Amino acid sequence: MTDTELLELGLGQKLRKIREDRGLELSQLATRVGVPEDQLEAFETSRAIPAIGELAKIASILDVSLGHFFQRTIPDRRVEVVRARDRWTVQPQSEAARSLNYRYQALSYSLTDKLMAPFLVEIPPDESRDSPRSTHDGEEFLFVLNGQLEVTVGGDVHRLSPGDSIYFDSRLEHSLRAAEGSAVRIVACIAQQRRPGLEDPIGRSFAGH
Repeated sequence: MTDTELLELGLGQKLRKIREDRGLELSQLATRVGVPEDQLEAFETSRAIPAIGELAKIASILDVSLGHFFQRTIPDRRVEVVRARDRWTVQPQSEAARSLNYRYQALSYSLTDKLMAPFLVEIPPDESRDSPRSTHDGEEFLFVLNGQLEVTVGGDVHRLSPGDSIYFDSRLEHSLRAAEGSAVRIVACIAQQRRPGLEDPIGRSFAGH
């Protein structure tokens, strides 16, 4: 995804708009998410990209689903087909954003009030770097497509090969790492509690997108 396409996605702008609609100052949300204020500001200005776990935690605090950050249109029915060419790819676009050691593609982004948020995650072959450590509400499922994946959950290290999978409580601190010098591709699915009865923020927070 190019810088222009990322701006069209408007992930940072949506994050800021929803935060403001919820009446939270930047410093307040940063404290609740557990990230420095300048890092959250970088997310909102698209100078940095939040990890999936960070985005899930932000979504939970702002009372929206993960899908709200990727949605551009409202489907007529709760059925969605995403062609390979149409996936949203989120990856570091600047030096300031390169602390995120992977890129991810949203495999579902039209439906928002849903239980699952599926992603295709690609981790480069840099054994010296873990993905950001994360904790957030919900549960998580990972399925390895290619490469050797090292998953640390709650202090326990799990080595996974192609075809292996892991399911865990996302409230446990967790991180990912490519092992054995090979790139890794996984399907990751985050399940969050559906939040019925909340005002749909599409009209307010996604205006102009």
